[in-house]
Amino acid sequence: MSESSGVSVAPPGPRGYPLLGVFPSARKDPLGFFLESARTHGDVVALPFGMRRLYLLSHPDHIKYVLQEHDGLFQKGPAAARIKPLFGESLTTVDGDDWSRRRRLLRPAFQPQRLVAAVPTIAAMAEEMLGRWRSPLEHGRPLDVFAEMIGVTRAIILRILFGDVSEVDAWTVGQAFTTTAERVNRELWSPLGWLFRLLPSSARYDRAERCLDEFMTRRIDEARRRGPGRDLLSTMLAARDEETDGRFDDAALADELKALFVAGHTTTASGLAWVWYVLSQNSRARRRLQNEVRAVLGTRPPTADDLPALDYTRTVIEETLRLYPPTWVTARTTSRAVDIGEYHIPANVIVLLSPYVTHRDPRFWEDPDRFDPDRFSPGRGIRPRYAYFPFGGGPRACIGSLLALIEMQVIVAMMAQRYELTLAPGSRVDPHPGIVLEPYPGVRAILHPTGPGTGS
Repeated sequence: MSESSGVSVAPPGPRGYPLLGVFPSARKDPLGFFLESARTHGDVVALPFGMRRLYLLSHPDHIKYVLQEHDGLFQKGPAAARIKPLFGESLTTVDGDDWSRRRRLLRPAFQPQRLVAAVPTIAAMAEEMLGRWRSPLEHGRPLDVFAEMIGVTRAIILRILFGDVSEVDAWTVGQAFTTTAERVNRELWSPLGWLFRLLPSSARYDRAERCLDEFMTRRIDEARRRGPGRDLLSTMLAARDEETDGRFDDAALADELKALFVAGHTTTASGLAWVWYVLSQNSRARRRLQNEVRAVLGTRPPTADDLPALDYTRTVIEETLRLYPPTWVTARTTSRAVDIGEYHIPANVIVLLSPYVTHRDPRFWEDPDRFDPDRFSPGRGIRPRYAYFPFGGGPRACIGSLLALIEMQVIVAMMAQRYELTLAPGSRVDPHPGIVLEPYPGVRAILHPTGPGTGS
């Protein structure tokens, strides 16, 4: 694999329809379409999307080439235009020197010792949620686990970023996010997404975007007046770039806060909801998880020191992220022509990498559709590094991945202490690929007590 030598060939791929290409099939069932394209046409697939051509890469060696070995040849910004209402000009969407500067400024806020110190906050927010579940337990009412996970992860990220946030502000910013995310999801799979902004309903979306931006700006102003604190915003305000001696200006800081808020609860909530879905379908794994939590914690909340001992809990999470990676696809734009294996990829085209596809490749995962947490046990076997990449990889790997894993481990352990969740009768859950891979139409579950302190 190298920069283009001019001797490679064009990748294979489906022909699609005149003018539209494969867009109708991809829009109808993106996950199934990408899986079938990779299995039918191979590791590098050319996909005609309207008048453009996209390229799906699914082999771990090719993913390593894009994310790690030659990441400078693959830009994030051009392909990220449609998610900017949620992520702004942030670490998620910018490239080059601007990205490097922002990453250096954010690094102090994401040191492992700072993230581990968030465990008491995570446990306290989870405890509040579990307390509210006594009523549906007593009355036998189902609850939507996905909605609950959105609520608790949103409360956690707001507390970690800003300290205390009033219930009114938390509800307001949550509603603004939901409305903005609705717009982004509508536009993601439309070749004419910009037309939605001409509709009368666009004003509602514009108000929601302004609300998000105004909330971030207000919190920055309040933090400056308040002075140093223990939240992440205070760390970001104090951060100084060791190379340029610069700091975040308010506009850049507001965009980073918005991106951290969005990514810091949507992906984690999705992952947690999928954990409880797969456990509802796997009684042996569910009992094993409960036994581990009971042995390690008893009835007390977890501390940071407990996390290494909750190793099966961790493998359940890792296996869930293999089957249902919240960031199910990521896109890059080639800055120049490159050769991937024997195939030629032109300049200024979008390259797609899909953890959902690669995580189901039978060459690297035996019986890939089966839920098996022991795949991640020590000594289970060696596979290529990028056969598994739920948090990306290389220099642009998710800066918040450790926080997400800590948060998931704490919440899963605390839920398993109190409750067993089974799907409500008649429920069906399907993966819905939008900004994140959501369980659709939610995870309606019935609660069953598993230990003391449940109110039963």
